[in-house]
Amino acid sequence: MLPDPYNRLPDIALHRVSAVSRETLFQQGSVTKGLFVVLSGRVHLERVGPNGERFVIHRATAGTSFAEASIFSEKYHCDAVVIEAGDLIRIDKAAVLAAFADADFALSYGRQASRHIQAQRQLLEIVGIRRAEDRVLAGLVAGLLDSTVVEFAALLQLSHEAAYRALRVLVDAGHVINPSRGEYRLRAAT
Repeated sequence: MLPDPYNRLPDIALHRVSAVSRETLFQQGSVTKGLFVVLSGRVHLERVGPNGERFVIHRATAGTSFAEASIFSEKYHCDAVVIEAGDLIRIDKAAVLAAFADADFALSYGRQASRHIQAQRQLLEIVGIRRAEDRVLAGLVAGLLDSTVVEFAALLQLSHEAAYRALRVLVDAGHVINPSRGEYRLRAAT
């Protein structure tokens, strides 16, 4: 049910949360209680910019965790907003900290953290690509189009209009196929 290493924690540390769409699980500045694992649904971690605009800094989907940094912090550094209703597990901060005494748990936690860092670095590299077509192509190669084009565009820090235009250019150039509305795939190498 829970991914490693969280499946090693005692049941008393795990709290099931049923969340509805647009629910805020925690807000920036609130006292940390622990991290979360998404069982079903989707959650965005968001920050508010100086002009009130909201920025998505992480997207959590089924089988993934979020708010891991809260284990080492007194307060949450962003808001957690439920985008698609679902079930989550909140894991007590104290239980995770205590589990670090187990070398196997600590090693597994470190592995998971390194995978998250690698994924974030890859995304930063892709977002740094100037041309929309090249950025979209790199995002497709990385497998980032796993829901809607609008979400894909936001992940790549493009407007959805720019992402759709780039996809059309890539389809017209023969790099991408569009077998049905909203579905885009890399053309298989021949």
